[in-house]
Amino acid sequence: MRSADAAVFVGCDRGLEVRSLPVLPPAEGRAVVDLVASGVCGTDVHILEGAIGIPAPFIPGHEFLGRVSDLGDGPHVDCLGRPVKPGDLVAVNVIEPCGSCLLCATGGAASCLNLMASLSYIADPDVAPHLHGGYAEATNCPMRYLQLLPPGLDPMVASAFLCAGPTVVRAMAYAGGVRSGEHVVVIGSGPVGLFGVLWATRHGAASVTMVGSSSNPLRLELARALGATATLDIRASTAAERLDAVRAVTAGVGADLVLEGAGAPDAFAEGLALLRPRGRLALAGQYSDRGAASIAPQLLTCNALQVFGSAQFTAEDREACFEFLLSVRDAWPTILRVVTHRATVRDAASLMSAARSGKAVKALLVPEG
Repeated sequence: MRSADAAVFVGCDRGLEVRSLPVLPPAEGRAVVDLVASGVCGTDVHILEGAIGIPAPFIPGHEFLGRVSDLGDGPHVDCLGRPVKPGDLVAVNVIEPCGSCLLCATGGAASCLNLMASLSYIADPDVAPHLHGGYAEATNCPMRYLQLLPPGLDPMVASAFLCAGPTVVRAMAYAGGVRSGEHVVVIGSGPVGLFGVLWATRHGAASVTMVGSSSNPLRLELARALGATATLDIRASTAAERLDAVRAVTAGVGADLVLEGAGAPDAFAEGLALLRPRGRLALAGQYSDRGAASIAPQLLTCNALQVFGSAQFTAEDREACFEFLLSVRDAWPTILRVVTHRATVRDAASLMSAARSGKAVKALLVPEG
């Protein structure tokens, strides 16, 4: 029986511990998928910092893209009902809506009331089939969690935005989408923000202003390459200066739409201030407790602001992200530059360090060789 390395979270005080775990034959209704690329997400960083309380031990990682190596008995179809065979490239979902609760029955499956009951990667790696999470050289997962990668989509392009992309797709759907001619501000120069810039640019925005950090100067360079018409560095400007800059390109009234992807309380407050009356703020993908934000309620009421929170996404959102990436092949060279750090599972701690410091724009775990 072969084995696979996995980086196991063993507690905030101890971090990640690499273990060799058995790759068991998949039981009925399950599949074994070998690693192609697995992303380090900001949520992973927050987990390791203790901002999201998940009991150790478990294998982190919810951005696993791999190649199917073995299938158990049962229907061999992915989460959207498409045939799957060994050798296929797939994304591995780690959660699924129940399909029967109030939210699922009324079009809100991304916020399923029973969603956390299906979260797979928090299982104990000492319990068979052991390989539950994405920080591993293989995963043994329910067949229904697989999602086929469309033919022709570069797996590294998909991996750059495997979580960030569908997160933005869902947030934009809640916020009514990007309407032609709108002025958009994107706060946060990580993968969520960078995908948001590309999405807004290709959906008809008149201007896209990135408010980001030069912790790695490449971040703002990538934003411009993906279509940002202006970039504002939080390390070199004040909130008042950024408000003036946004008003200068919006006839003095403010942004139509702000996508907040930084996950910081002060970014939320700033996003509200940047909006025009009746403007829309989409908060995308913030899971952890990073502290409270102080806002004046009358800012919302007097300006009739609209705030949309969005954390999860559905398989359909990921499919929409894949189709979008296929439609912007001219942007692939820039998207590939988003992936700044790669390492094997044995070096997962170094990738986490690069992500925490802000040096990594996107970090991926990849196979040996």
